Amino acid sequence: MEGSSLSNIAEASQPSSPISPVSLSHNKSLGAAKKVDRRNRVHRLSHSGGSNGRTFDLDDIASGSNGSHVTSTERACRVAVTILEAKDLKRNENGPDARDPIFKVKVDQVLRKSTDIKTSVNQAGVLKVNQSFIFDVRDLKNAQISVHVVARGVLGIEEALGHITSLSVLDLLEEHGDQKDVEAKWYDLLSKSGSRIMPGKLFMQIIVGKAEPEQPLSAFVGTWNVGNARPPPDLSPWLPVDDTYEIIAIGTQECDYQARPPFTDCAKDWTHTLKTHFGQRYKLVHATSRGQMRLVIFVRDDAEKAISEVESDSEATGVGNVLANKGGICIAFKFWDTGLCFVNCHFAAHAGQCEARNSDYRQIAGQMHLGIEGMDMLNQFHHVFWLGDLNYRLDFGALDEKPLIPDRAFWATIVKQIHANRWKDLVKYDELRKEKTDLHVLTGFKEGEITFPPTFKMQRDFLDHYDQKRMPAWCDRVLWKTLQGCQSSLISYFSAPSIQTSDHKPVGATFKLISYALPSSNSEVPDEDDKRWHIRFTALRAKKLRASDINGFSDPLVSFVGPNLLQEFCSKVKHQTLNPVWNTYQELPTLVLSSFPLQRVDKEYLLVRVLDNDSDEDALGYGVIPLGHAVASFRKGSTEVAHFKVKLSYHGLPAGTLEGGMKLTWERNVIKRRGYATEFVGRTTGIRDSLKKKMFIRSSPK
Repeated sequence: MEGSSLSNIAEASQPSSPISPVSLSHNKSLGAAKKVDRRNRVHRLSHSGGSNGRTFDLDDIASGSNGSHVTSTERACRVAVTILEAKDLKRNENGPDARDPIFKVKVDQVLRKSTDIKTSVNQAGVLKVNQSFIFDVRDLKNAQISVHVVARGVLGIEEALGHITSLSVLDLLEEHGDQKDVEAKWYDLLSKSGSRIMPGKLFMQIIVGKAEPEQPLSAFVGTWNVGNARPPPDLSPWLPVDDTYEIIAIGTQECDYQARPPFTDCAKDWTHTLKTHFGQRYKLVHATSRGQMRLVIFVRDDAEKAISEVESDSEATGVGNVLANKGGICIAFKFWDTGLCFVNCHFAAHAGQCEARNSDYRQIAGQMHLGIEGMDMLNQFHHVFWLGDLNYRLDFGALDEKPLIPDRAFWATIVKQIHANRWKDLVKYDELRKEKTDLHVLTGFKEGEITFPPTFKMQRDFLDHYDQKRMPAWCDRVLWKTLQGCQSSLISYFSAPSIQTSDHKPVGATFKLISYALPSSNSEVPDEDDKRWHIRFTALRAKKLRASDINGFSDPLVSFVGPNLLQEFCSKVKHQTLNPVWNTYQELPTLVLSSFPLQRVDKEYLLVRVLDNDSDEDALGYGVIPLGHAVASFRKGSTEVAHFKVKLSYHGLPAGTLEGGMKLTWERNVIKRRGYATEFVGRTTGIRDSLKKKMFIRSSPK
């Protein structure tokens, strides 16, 4: 079967006779030489043929069960509620201020709560809150904004401090127009019954807006090894000085200088330095640190409402994988419905340590976890940006013995070549480019043409003097990776040689992306027929999977996960093979999508994990299947099959391929049909319950 075409796979997988259900005991034992499945398995009923109740005409679908949701093109609407300040939070006029207040914001039946407030009431009786809450609005007609304030009372029982008068999202949108901000103002708190005004007041800003289905997104990404020295007063040679970019991401390494008053912590000093540089138009999305690594993300104020689902993680790769002098930190979020992830890294140093750097990459790519539990970081986001002091050097092969301190004469020759503007001839010796070409690191990532001299190792306080202690190299890099079907382009890639406080020069890159704001999809739409989109596979095979057993084979199964599925679905296990072919009728699930609008399905992806049946801890590979081809085939007709071939990766490196064919169908939810077996359902807990959809509560800049 190794060389079979997909059509041959499909033919070979067709059963010779109808398949009937068998008991769970059928799969309890696979013989002494075979392994025991980690999931109970039963065979499901075969497809009954014909249309199976499916309708392939979009007009018919629109007029039928759940049809209005399928053809919906209602633009995404988002509400951002920022509680800036509160005052007089008391149970009665003469009582003391409440301790540890909790703010509860509810929009469209979704409730968010504030995090612990670390400040106290000032002399004017005002409590600085500075917390924002982001909501996607599904039912624009009926959506209301409500805010309740409670305090922790005796025995932890919450005591009400009041609530604001509910606000209609639609009224705010109509009153202020699309994407207009409601000015911050004071809101009175009312009693539980609403009959009297409580002492407390909230100073809030409420932003309501709709997004265009597709819109350009500009991003600036910068990296700098600060050299543990205070930065210069003027960072404009490196950082933008206008408001061109919606998103700005700044990663630093060795950023542990002595903080300047009033700060005692370097991380806060650095974040304040960036805030001051970018000005009031830019709001802090999130800042994270580990050891001497820092990553700070800003959003332009008119795009603030687009941000949601912010999360972060880190991984140390220093001595014992504990010391954080080397490693990576990351921040991920959604810009409307487009996922962005920024990874700031500091890899192992010194010439001759290329494999150590590759190892750092594999560890960071494999061990940092965001989004869906059990899914790797690199296959969940539309755009991933990898930046930092990657420490890759120039590899001259036999010309250089790679001592820690280079030969003086050879170093002088290289520096002379750089100063003569012939440094482009040195790019061919760049370690990172060689390792990427050999698929040893950053597989699938792109980098712009290097049009600037090596950024390391510089003499401090000089424009272009290199330090003889190390051979010059392009240690500081920015790369990016974009999912199939998404658009991104590099606009510029540069260094800032006039910044001279460190032994590294800062590097910047600017990008143009296309972001998507898709029609809302409610998976809980009540309907007695419960018709939904399904994915039916016509063929599926994997090639060149990783071996997980000592005998050089694996027992692979495919797990389909994601927020656009009702739950996790799994194939049957194929035993002792690295090139499995699944029987379409007996061994593959029909996937049930939770998304309704076809316009949304067209831009979505299936997240794929190829697992080894013996291990709950690891995967053989991860991948992403775009659904756009399935939607295009559906529009052509019911017999059209969408073929796909996706590359799998493991810890950021190639791990085989997954290919096959699939059809998009519109039919009654197969999970609810009588006789539908459960062996293709992954786990008892739906995948949506395992999503780390972190409530977006972030500190707003003062």
